[in-house]
Amino acid sequence: MKIHFIGVGGMGLSALALYFKQLGNEVSGSDVLNSSMVKMLLDHDVNVKVGHMPVDKSFDVIVKSSAVSDKDPEVLQATKMGIPVLDRMEFFAEYVKPLVGITGTDGKSSTTHMVEWIAVKNGMDPAFLCGAIPKDLKGVNFRMGNDGIIAEVDESDPKIKKVRSEIACLTNLRYDHLEKYGNDPLNQLKTVKQYLGNAHYTVVPDDFDFDASMTFGETGDLSFELLSSSFSEQMFKVRYKRESHVTRLPIVGKHQIYNSLAAIGAGLLLGISLKNCTEALADYPGLRRRLEVIYSGDVCVVDDYAHTPEEVQASIESVKPYFRKTTAIFEPHRYSRFVREHEKFAISLLGADEIFVTDIFGAFESNDKAKSNILAEELRKRWKATAKFVKLEEIVQKLKQDQDPRGVYLFMGAGNLTNVAHKFAKELEELRW
Repeated sequence: MKIHFIGVGGMGLSALALYFKQLGNEVSGSDVLNSSMVKMLLDHDVNVKVGHMPVDKSFDVIVKSSAVSDKDPEVLQATKMGIPVLDRMEFFAEYVKPLVGITGTDGKSSTTHMVEWIAVKNGMDPAFLCGAIPKDLKGVNFRMGNDGIIAEVDESDPKIKKVRSEIACLTNLRYDHLEKYGNDPLNQLKTVKQYLGNAHYTVVPDDFDFDASMTFGETGDLSFELLSSSFSEQMFKVRYKRESHVTRLPIVGKHQIYNSLAAIGAGLLLGISLKNCTEALADYPGLRRRLEVIYSGDVCVVDDYAHTPEEVQASIESVKPYFRKTTAIFEPHRYSRFVREHEKFAISLLGADEIFVTDIFGAFESNDKAKSNILAEELRKRWKATAKFVKLEEIVQKLKQDQDPRGVYLFMGAGNLTNVAHKFAKELEELRW
């Protein structure tokens, strides 16, 4: 099959492109940005063009990112030629049948990687498709394997209801991406339950109303007791039926304990013992941009993907106990989310000692009226917080003037802020030497 991916530099399509190339298909792609993921695909011999690639009748199917408009020149050309054009999730539902499919508003990438890690450490050889880059895979979000597919399944797309997993895992469900669901939370809930209902076995949080094979949480089939925590690891006891095991998880954040419980639940359904699941997590490497320490000296710089109010709050709460001062640098993601939830973002940011808000990363949206400086104003005036609006290109210089020994700089956002975080870390490294 000859497959062309439009928007192939995105996390979802890049993993699919690598997977289908490994299966022996002829794969090409295009993207408007010459990103690190495009470079990675080129390094793996995927034919990628930066800009638009001419479409010809030899393509069997065109797959487009949700960020790509129906008016995109390649889409229009393919439609004119009668070549099928599928959205990413339509293609996924038709051609990918996960052994384990993990979805949820938060934590799905981490949980997907944990399930894969547990499986591999216990002698399985699954393929792996993820929406983030694991630290152990050297810049890719994919591995090939022969024991089924462990895949992240994106709940932001209503077409998730067509995906059929052997084991379906839900990390949590808060109502995000509602613009895709007619701004109706019940529509999203119904869709996610349809996805779960397609599976033979299911793992869900203990407070989610669904008749699942296994639940996790404080009162779930899988429960836990926190024993100790530091900025480098957490120790907790996992209980399942009459069995319990002490687990070491070498990453920070209570939310990651819940992710690990979901992953252990999937591992148990794969036939792996509780003991072997928990022991596998002791050297779990984690993902890039998930509370990732990118500089550690007199100060600490952390790069994080948090971009919803709950994720922002969880990230701040995860780092704050271990540092004298927490400085949050936040890049709002998507205008629709910002307009809908800017008050929640204000509350979620209050745990930081100092807050910098920067420009909104619109993704594929546009809105000239939504301005992120109103968030900084609201934090100052209503909540009396130490907050400022700083343009993206001015952040590094501002932070260099305002360093606090034994403080942490927590960069949070799903867009361009990661580049700024790494630039700041690099300049700190150069100053140290």
